[in-house]
Amino acid sequence: MENKCFKILLLLLLEVVLSSCGENFTDIPYTSEDQSHSKILSRRKRYLIFPDGSSFQLVFCAQNHGYLQVGDVVWFGNTAALAWELPTDPKLFNIFKKYEKLHTAQNRDGVSKLIYYLDETGKVITKKPYRKRLIVNPAFAKRSLDGLDNPLSIQKLHEEQKSIKPFEGADTSTIDFHREGRKSLYTQLEKFLQALGWSGRECILRLLCEAGRSSGKQGTFIEEILRVTFTLPEGSKYSSEELSQYDSAHRSKGSCDNLYKQCHKTK
Repeated sequence: MENKCFKILLLLLLEVVLSSCGENFTDIPYTSEDQSHSKILSRRKRYLIFPDGSSFQLVFCAQNHGYLQVGDVVWFGNTAALAWELPTDPKLFNIFKKYEKLHTAQNRDGVSKLIYYLDETGKVITKKPYRKRLIVNPAFAKRSLDGLDNPLSIQKLHEEQKSIKPFEGADTSTIDFHREGRKSLYTQLEKFLQALGWSGRECILRLLCEAGRSSGKQGTFIEEILRVTFTLPEGSKYSSEELSQYDSAHRSKGSCDNLYKQCHKTK
C-alpha cells in the first residue's frame, strides 16, 4: 500500500515539474537597459510532409479458396483500392495565405458576396457580385423539352466505343508492357484450367481466337470482360514458339471451333 501511494505521489510531482517547465518555455523574462518584462514566444505553423511518391491507400480485399483434384489450393481474390497523394512540399499550404482574408466576407447563407478576379501576380483586378442560380424544384418543373431531337442512341454509342483502338499510336514500351502482362496471365490460366481437368492450352488459344474475331455488337457484361482480357495487342514477337501461338490464335481466320477442338474436360 505504501509503495502504491509513493508511485502516485511521484506522478503528481512529475506533473507539477513538467507544467512549470512548459510555462518557462512560453514566458521568458529578460532585462533590457531600462526595463524588465516578459516576451511571448511564437513560431510558424508546422506541417506534416511525406517523401515524394507517398500516398494513403484504402484497400478492400475478399478471398475465396477451393480444393482442386490435383491437391493444390487455389485462392481467388477480389480487390478494390483507392489512393490519395500525400503532401510533399509545405509551400503548397501557403499559396492563398495572402488572400485568406479577402475571401472571408460571407453573408448569412455562408456564401461569399463577391467574386474576385486576380492577375498572374495575384493582384485583384476586379470584383463582381455573386448571384445564386435559381434552382427550380423538380417536383414542380417540367422534366421534358419540346422539340428536342436527340440523334444519339445507346446502340450508336456502343458502336462508337467499339471502333476505338486504345493501342493505336502507342509507343513500343507501352505495348510490350501489356503483352508481357497478358503472357503471364495466360500461362497462369492454363495451369488453373489444367488443374480443373480441362485442356488448358487449347482453351486459352480458343478464347484468344474468339476475342480476335469479335464483332462490333455489344456483348453481355461477362463477354465484354473476356473480350478485353483476351485482346492481345500487336507488338514484338515472343521469344519462344510456344508463346508465339498466342499471336497466331488471336489473328487466325478460320473457325475457332474447328481449330481448337481439344478444348474440353479431360477428366
